[in-house]
Amino acid sequence: MVRDAETLHHAGLVTVIGNRPVMKKGTALLAALALGLSGGAASAHEIETAPTIAVSGHGEVTTTPDRARLSLAVDAVNDELKIAEANVNRVVRLYLDELERLGIDDSDIATTSASIQPELVWDEKERRQKLVGYRVRRDIRLLIRDLAKLGDVILQATRVGVNHLSPPQLESSREEALSRDALAKAAVNAKARATTLAQALGVELGAARIVREALQMPPPVAYKAMAVRAEAAYGAGGEMGVMTGEIRIGADVSVEFDITGR
Repeated sequence: MVRDAETLHHAGLVTVIGNRPVMKKGTALLAALALGLSGGAASAHEIETAPTIAVSGHGEVTTTPDRARLSLAVDAVNDELKIAEANVNRVVRLYLDELERLGIDDSDIATTSASIQPELVWDEKERRQKLVGYRVRRDIRLLIRDLAKLGDVILQATRVGVNHLSPPQLESSREEALSRDALAKAAVNAKARATTLAQALGVELGAARIVREALQMPPPVAYKAMAVRAEAAYGAGGEMGVMTGEIRIGADVSVEFDITGR
């Protein structure tokens, strides 16, 4: 009560006559607000300083991939732009024909228009760059839904003259559902870690105050390829098999739990 009177006195809402604080006229509502704000500030301070335990948790699931994404490109250099374009377009057409033969759906194939860059070299004698030709490039992106075809898709690319090929990125068509499973495991792992800490410290674990999911960039998945027959690389009628192994889908969370003394 004394602290409340001091608060109101400093706010100019009461005056002191003798030893007794007397409320000024018309200030009752303001006084109530002042005390309410003072109490609210104290409560906010108590919330901010409440003891907590902060932990991280990790969850992971494994699965067998059932599809792959493949990035390829064809480029050619020639001092004649039209010749460079014709060479690139010829290889792309040949490869698209092979993809059709392999049963790859058009909706799973994306090709870009030709990009053109001048090829320049430094002429030391003339002290300037000289144009020596043109580089033409077209990119091809594929979604392979049947991994049994992946080896042949790669093999035919090399046969027709595709000269840029990135390693296939293996993935699962159930990735979203599996990511949620991994996230649930991460939350369980975080609570188990917090419980262990609370028991070791002799305190009671309360509710989760703050939960944050850590964004994860999926790592590139390496693939293993083997020729079923030695002549498959460039011989006729060869087939190429691919061993895909498993992929891991992980999730991480950070959680802050309330704690109370026992």
